[in-house]
Amino acid sequence: MELANRIRKIRENYGLTQAEVAYRADISPQAYGKIERLAGNSSFITLEKIAKAIGVSTTFLLDIKSKFYHEEKNNL
Repeated sequence: MELANRIRKIRENYGLTQAEVAYRADISPQAYGKIERLAGNSSFITLEKIAKAIGVSTTFLLDIKSKFYHEEKNNL
């Protein structure tokens, strides 16, 4: 659940809808919605696609211990 919540918070901070991220990641909106509920069941490849779609690094996306939801775009 922590990863799912982090993905949702990052997406919201970037002002993106679930549908926008799903489109950018080339996955269905239903699949993306499920990821925001149960990200632990997602493959690494899917999480990489989501990170790219949101505009953050995979490392940043997966860093569930970090409380920060913004990443400097220059560090990607």
